[in-house]
Amino acid sequence: MRQIVLLLVLCAAGGRASVPCFAPAGDWITGAELAAALPALAGLPADLRVGYAPVPGLERVFRPDELRRLASAYQLPDPALRTNICFAWTLAPLAAAELRTAMEKTLAGRAPQIEILEQSLAAAPRGELFFPLTGLSAYSASPAIWKGYVLYAGTRRFATWARVRVQIAETHLKAQSAIRAGERLSPTQWRAEPYTGPLLRERILSDAAELNGLVARRDLPAGAPLIAGLFESPRAVERGDTVAVVASNGGARIEAQGLALGSGRSGDVIAIRNPRSNRTYRARIAAAGRVVALPGTSAGLAGSEAPDRNPL
Repeated sequence: MRQIVLLLVLCAAGGRASVPCFAPAGDWITGAELAAALPALAGLPADLRVGYAPVPGLERVFRPDELRRLASAYQLPDPALRTNICFAWTLAPLAAAELRTAMEKTLAGRAPQIEILEQSLAAAPRGELFFPLTGLSAYSASPAIWKGYVLYAGTRRFATWARVRVQIAETHLKAQSAIRAGERLSPTQWRAEPYTGPLLRERILSDAAELNGLVARRDLPAGAPLIAGLFESPRAVERGDTVAVVASNGGARIEAQGLALGSGRSGDVIAIRNPRSNRTYRARIAAAGRVVALPGTSAGLAGSEAPDRNPL
């Protein structure tokens, strides 16, 4: 069990002297945590969920009568407690260096230069700090709000923010010559140019290896930046192609040929027609020119003596 950390935060004890609070270990305050705060409750099941942990900035207070009822329910001696026991998260302001480190991690490989102009002053619980790119409010040379969060207690998130100015330095690929939609790219069609400036909303490709085998979704003029969303993998199967079909029936494996009634990429499901029986069934594209019949397509064993009993 993680050691309970004593906080400097004090919580009111119902009119009595204030008592120190303990830091919870997760979403729930457990029997083990209560026992660590009050040894008289050591007989409680360690994994007993006694109550929700509070949100950061608030306290979860267990009063003497509540603790006595809990001890009685588990046949423990009366703890004879006279004061409250409280739990609260350890909070501390986030340092600008912590924010910058988390932002640089998000922009790893893009040589970011981040200027933090303003930030949230709210104290946060201890945890891992994240600034996802989706939290950036604008993409320009002007300052923008970047929203992030501290991940703590497993899955809990504590929101934070900063007003920042971001600049990156990276390589951008641009069209060397006009590119036509559906055309498979070749290395002679692009050039690399250095870029230094604000973060851009669209991701421009910077690694030529990312373009290998891709095709353009639409026409691009010479000099156009090669934006990732403008390219896609080529289709593995085109409508009208003759494809190799694989099907399984129990321990038997069947291989045959079929006619593709649709187009798609690896992982897509398309209709296939058996050219012998003219029956249609569905199959998933496995690779270029190869599909796998979906389970439940009534694919029996292929045989020339009964071709009409099998979709293959």
